[in-house]
Amino acid sequence: LFDLLVFKMNDYTRAEANYVPSSEGQGGGAASKRTKFQEICLLDIFGFERFETNRFEQMCINYANEKLQHRYAVDIFAETKEEYEAEGIEQFDFSKVDNSGVLDLLEGRMGLITSLNEECKRPKGNDAAFVYRIKTMHADSKHLIQKPLDLATEFGIQHFAGAVTYDASNFVERNTDKLPQDLLECACKSTNKTIQREFQQLASSVQDAMASAPRRGGATTKHTVITTFKKQLTDLMACIEKTETRYIRCIKPNHHMDPGVTNHTMTMTQLQSAGLVTAIAITRESFPNRLAYDTVMERFKILIPPDEMKLSGTIR
Repeated sequence: LFDLLVFKMNDYTRAEANYVPSSEGQGGGAASKRTKFQEICLLDIFGFERFETNRFEQMCINYANEKLQHRYAVDIFAETKEEYEAEGIEQFDFSKVDNSGVLDLLEGRMGLITSLNEECKRPKGNDAAFVYRIKTMHADSKHLIQKPLDLATEFGIQHFAGAVTYDASNFVERNTDKLPQDLLECACKSTNKTIQREFQQLASSVQDAMASAPRRGGATTKHTVITTFKKQLTDLMACIEKTETRYIRCIKPNHHMDPGVTNHTMTMTQLQSAGLVTAIAITRESFPNRLAYDTVMERFKILIPPDEMKLSGTIR
């Protein structure tokens, strides 16, 4: 139902459905109709999360932050790195902002997402087996944290913003997110036509998934929570790549929301978690490539031929 609400809101607010030609009623005709529209989109997400106990939801949120951090690093630093390589200039340490290793651990071919989905397929899949599996397969990974005193369902990830210890209790159950059959059948018989239609479609998709699942291996992983979440993130990244992106980092100044008060320790922690401190350090190591026009003119005007200088009126 939430997906339906989002779809309807987006459908009703899209430009194509609300555009009124400026020349309507003035003989503009069909020539005044537009077929293409520019867009300004705002993406607001939770920041990096690290609590005393971190569960499945925190891993999903931090996974999303890793994807966006990677996009940020590519947008801000990758182009500069390629330019330095082409010109033979000594490069800055790009590894400080490159989180490809963490993403590979999470979404790689044998990463945590694949392992969790495989555990959901097993008839007796459980959280402890999932943790044992990833610790065995990624024993050499510097991004997977293993401690001798970890519980059977505990593991850690060295995220770009810092280390996080996760409690994998109920990971398998939450990832499967299976709706009880009796509740599904009850919703399909609802007198509310919208609820009835949506849940009948859901029931059909569940039956199709079960029918296409292999005999040995349980339900398919096509509709697990983490698989759906990963697909949505992939689609979001594809959309962002086509746009001109601007980044705004929101900093919470204090715990009590008091105006005019800044907790410096809390602020610095957020700046470090967002990767801004590292980004500033790398920028200071790099060559300046954004100068004011007056500065450029003053520094390089000797290279401009005198005739062109006279035409442009720049000779003083």
